This record gives sequence, structure tokens and C-alpha cells, in this order.
Amino acid sequence: MTSASNAALHAAAEHLARVVGGEFVSSAVDGVIHVLPSNTQQVSTILEYATKNGLTVDPRGGGTKQHWGKGTAPHIRLYLSRLDKVLDHPWQDLTCTVQAGCIWFLLQQNLAKHGQFVALDPLFGERATVGGILATNDSGALRHRYGSLRDLVIGMTLVLSDGTIARTGGKVVKNVAGYDLCKLLTGSMGTLAIITEANFRLHPLPQYSRTFTVAASHSAGLASLLAAIRGSHLLVQSLQLRRNKTEARLDICLSSHTAAHQDILLEGMVRGEGLALKEANEASCFEREALFADGSTFIRASTLPTNACVFTDELQRIAPKIDVVSVSQGIGLHDISLRGSPDEITIAISRIRANQEVAAAVLQSGPDVDARSFTIPTPVMSVMQAIKRNFDPKGVLGPGKFFVNA
Repeated sequence: MTSASNAALHAAAEHLARVVGGEFVSSAVDGVIHVLPSNTQQVSTILEYATKNGLTVDPRGGGTKQHWGKGTAPHIRLYLSRLDKVLDHPWQDLTCTVQAGCIWFLLQQNLAKHGQFVALDPLFGERATVGGILATNDSGALRHRYGSLRDLVIGMTLVLSDGTIARTGGKVVKNVAGYDLCKLLTGSMGTLAIITEANFRLHPLPQYSRTFTVAASHSAGLASLLAAIRGSHLLVQSLQLRRNKTEARLDICLSSHTAAHQDILLEGMVRGEGLALKEANEASCFEREALFADGSTFIRASTLPTNACVFTDELQRIAPKIDVVSVSQGIGLHDISLRGSPDEITIAISRIRANQEVAAAVLQSGPDVDARSFTIPTPVMSVMQAIKRNFDPKGVLGPGKFFVNA
């Protein structure tokens, strides 16, 4: 937290109480002011005040990924939990508009009443908010079939650091006019603007689905099957590769709007590789929350999809002294959990980042692991800093995130 006098913080708390109501403002022991606005205009007023008075602001949703990117303590922590409504759901158009503080699970429950969903399976969906998911660009194995979060969000209402309210995109799927700011803001960790509303494209809920798993001693033993599935006509909803020290597993969820007997085709492919197909529970197969248990260090890496098996086996070879668990989506995106000696974790991260065919970022570091030693490459950092200066020239938002604030 940058320095601000007690008098300045007291004055800020009094001002914010007049904006949102006294019951929605509090001051923590560490001096951070907690404020809960109820609408976009109140968010705008708070940011305008913060900019004029040299105060920093960190937006907060459900707090499920608050350690991603770390950062420094702000003067004001802005909670979006009161912006929790589904504002519009023209189900005939397969779109919806929702406030950023809405819990993801509750949004999906609402949409399911009309047989629809946002085709995304983020971490901690029962607690994570729409805004937090957008800020972290979080997605899961559904990405194999439906694309990334950036493909699903079609519009946003956002508030810039000086309080300016802006709207980008629209409420229809085919809206291609101008630069798509939705894609830039998605994954920006709340450092460029605060998202208060989002418009999503929807998909019909599949009427039929079955989940299967195939085990092997190494990922390499699943490479041929994985390639065959990718090249087949199977309607694969989710495709995921899991690897730990003892085995590798390929999880496949087949779905369609009719019982198309795809499982028979899949079983034939698996047998042809000399492997065994077992039916599995979809929720347990695609659950990734355990990767964050016990203060583990968490890395997200990307490779070419065709290199996924080689990479996940290599992870086990380069870190023999620590516990490495990877969960890889079929498109080559890998969530990696590292547990063990901080020194050995540091060595493992260095080896991962030394691979020129891998892009990796430390999203969460465990105790005594210094993630700041694994900085973003200079050319990329320069671009990020330029974008940050244009959107937030005074460094009001997300202090310390990405290590790019002025």
C-alpha cells in the first residue's frame, strides 16, 4: 500500500459512506477501507474520488482467486457482491446480461430453467463471481468444444479508473464493429477497469452426456488415443489429461442432443490402442479445486495441443523431488500444482520456463516461494505497461498486480 495519512483514509471512509450508505463501508485493522457499492454509478463515484485523492482500489468478487497475481494492499477494497442480478435473459436469442457480482452457480441455475447455459466450467463455480471469472480468464475442460471465455463474452459495462463509465460490445452475438475491448479486459485481473456487467452468448444444455476415463502409466501411452479422438467425428464436450507421479488419465465427456451411441465408437478406439475404457463421474473427473490445497504453488502453462503428452511426462522428470500434479485441457492449456521444498519448486519453475515451447505463468506461489523472480519477459512487459498507462495512468487499480504499476 502506498502511503496515505490516517486523516485522508478517515475522510475517504466518510465520503464513501455518503455514497453507498454507512452500513456498507468499514475499515479493517490493516487500514484498508472495505466498500460495497450497489450499482455501476456508485462504482464510478468511488473510482473518481480515489483518482482525485491518490488512493488505490482493488476490486473483489468471491475472493476465490484473490492470491492469483498477488499484488500489494490497496487503500480501498471494492466488493461487487451487491451487484448480483441477472438483468436480462432473452432466451430466444441465446444471450444474457448479468451483473459482475452474481455467483456463477446461481447464474447457471437461472439459465437452466430455459435449457441453456454459459458453456464454461471455472474453478470454484459455487462461490466465484462473474466479474472475478472474467478478470482471471478462468475456464475448464468445456473449452475444448465451446471455446474460451473470450469467445463467450459479447459485451461489457465497465468503469475506468477516473470514473468514466464505458460500454463495449453488445447484446447480440454477431457484433464485430471496432476493437473488441471485451477480449482485452478478460484476464486483466482488475488492473485496467472494473467490470460491472457482462453479456454472454449461451448454448443449449446437452440432453445426453456420458463421461469416461482411460488410464496409462505415462501420458505417452495415451498420445495416440488422444490424437485419434481429436481427428474423429465424436461429439466431445470435454477432453482432459491428468498426470501425477503414478499414472496418467485421459477423461472424455461425450454429449449430444440425442443418444447417438458415441460411446460404442469410443470404446472401439480405446480397445484399438490396447487400453481399457471405464465410465466415470463427470464432476469428480473434471474437478480441479484440489490443485490449490495446502498452499501449493500453482502454474498455468500452454503448449501446442500435440505436445501435451510429452510436456506432462516431462514435468515429472524435471521435478523428481516434489509432488507435481497437472490437469491439462485438450487444447494444450495446463494447470500445474507443485508441493514440496521451496528450493525444489523454484528449480522446477525455472526448468519449465526454460522450455522455449512452453508459455508459463506463476498464478499462486506457496510459502517461501518467490514468484517475483519469475517475471514476465521484457518485450511482453513493455506492451502491458503501455496498455496500463493508457487505461490507468495514475496506477489506481490493482496495485502490484502483474508488477506493472507505475
